[in-house]
Amino acid sequence: MPTLIFWIDVDNTLLDNDYAKADLDQHIQVELGPKLAARFWDIYEEIRQERRVVDIPHALERLREQIPLTEMDEEVYRHVWSIFNNYPFFKILYPHTLETLSYLRTLGLTVIVSDGDLLFQGEKIVNSNLAEAVEGRVMLYVHKQEHLDATMKAYPGDHYVLIDDKPDILDDTKRLMGNRVTTVFVTQGKYAAGIKPDNFAPDLTVLHIGDLRDYTAEQFLLVKE
Repeated sequence: MPTLIFWIDVDNTLLDNDYAKADLDQHIQVELGPKLAARFWDIYEEIRQERRVVDIPHALERLREQIPLTEMDEEVYRHVWSIFNNYPFFKILYPHTLETLSYLRTLGLTVIVSDGDLLFQGEKIVNSNLAEAVEGRVMLYVHKQEHLDATMKAYPGDHYVLIDDKPDILDDTKRLMGNRVTTVFVTQGKYAAGIKPDNFAPDLTVLHIGDLRDYTAEQFLLVKE
């Protein structure tokens, strides 16, 4: 049996990031009020468009630069930082996430490969118990599909399985790797429901991350021609 390496995304694949964003907004509104909270999310989107990735620390720093102390003092600003740094991400794991990671480990090597800002994303993965669930095999990039060679070199295998909710990442990886990778589209979250690349055709599609517990190693080795 070929050696399988599972590359597993985090946001909206293992964690309900859409719920987290809505919940964080409620907390931020308590600290900042509706006007400044809305300004923060505007900045968040600006940076996401600029960098093509979510970057919470950068958004917070830009908020500090743009908002005078008369509207947001340092104590309030530190409280907002604390809301993000101490958010209980382990509470928003999708159902059966840890069991699924444990099951996939019986079929091959599980590696979390995530994108985003390296500081906040790393803390999120540790605090949600996901790093422990994959025995510390975590790779973080700003744009992970630009580092496929490095990811394969770190954890070499005969065949790779990319599990992700973002159609563009699945499509890019398939185009670059061809039959060396099986792409698994997890249709959770806003990105899964959004616009998809032309002729998008993942090898496997599941509704929920927990559904992968029903798949065999042989099914993960099947790829579309």
